[in-house]
Amino acid sequence: MAMAGTWDIAVVGGGIFGLACAYSCARRGLRVALFDKGRTGGKASGGIVGAMAPHVPEQWNPKKQFQFEALCSADGFWSEVDAASGLSSGFGRIGRLVPVIDERGLELALSRRQGAAELWGDRFDWTHLPEGHDLIAAKAAPFGVVRDTLSGRIYPALACASLRAAFVAVGGEVFEGHAVDEISSGRIAGPWGVVSAEKVILASGVEGFAMIERWTGRRAGSGVKGQAALLECDLGSAPQIYADGIYIVPHANGTVAVGSTSENTFADATTTDGQLDDILFRARAICPVLQAVIVKQRWAGLRPKARRRDPMLGPVPGQDGVLAAMGAFKIGFGIAHKVGEVLADFATDVPVDLPDSFTVGHHIS
Repeated sequence: MAMAGTWDIAVVGGGIFGLACAYSCARRGLRVALFDKGRTGGKASGGIVGAMAPHVPEQWNPKKQFQFEALCSADGFWSEVDAASGLSSGFGRIGRLVPVIDERGLELALSRRQGAAELWGDRFDWTHLPEGHDLIAAKAAPFGVVRDTLSGRIYPALACASLRAAFVAVGGEVFEGHAVDEISSGRIAGPWGVVSAEKVILASGVEGFAMIERWTGRRAGSGVKGQAALLECDLGSAPQIYADGIYIVPHANGTVAVGSTSENTFADATTTDGQLDDILFRARAICPVLQAVIVKQRWAGLRPKARRRDPMLGPVPGQDGVLAAMGAFKIGFGIAHKVGEVLADFATDVPVDLPDSFTVGHHIS
């Protein structure tokens, strides 16, 4: 029998943005259904790295402010979600270490310390440690390290599982294995049937870009392949490390994630290769404690990058009642809960003060 039904909000896509939007709308008392062609928390949102880090505290702009506000409120959000679900998202406010490799880097570190004091207030610190840090090889940080206390970590797959359960706990409905191939004002459809909704939130990542391109005739975004590895190493709540373009993220479950590549051309989005081997080699040179540990998992997937890089949020031009929540690329887990609130505002016709660079129109103009 074909499925039918009516909801206030239909969310298409069960990655971190779709789950966050669905949860935020359901918490406001709306009847929300989430549809995913596979399973929730899959593809890019089922990754392993989970670094949550701020932009540098200089040349401040609305985008940096948006991400800063999201990171500041992450503790409360994930604590609430985990309490509602009875699961762990793996969130932790562990801070971050960044090696300083030359005199220019040292100048920047010291100037950004003042910027952090002015822009971040007294809640979080940006500190230069001239003596370095035990986790980082001395030769990798000849001018010490910068440590910030704002950065956090999360385990992506666990966070999606916790958020899905919290969404269901507040009355949301999840339909996995329900591919959506048609979206129009007030309805969505697939091989399984047709349902009605006052508003539709498109949050299906790379596949969502194709749908927007079909509507607008303009390129909306693309997938960037990332490769990462999970190592068996218990560093507890040690800070994450960002060095030489690599994130090294200690997780609460006794593993350390290392990643990732950013590949615009590739033969297979789901396989790992020598590029990941190179990242592991460099990571172990930076953080010697990883030298002898076992690689537990190798991961690859596509991350959705909007045409002009910033997230793509809000009304889709020419599509009445259709909203987008896509294009997070590397910062999705850091801003997801704030994105959810923004989309819930749009869905309930609450005025939204959003950076122009985050709008759908900005990316397809």
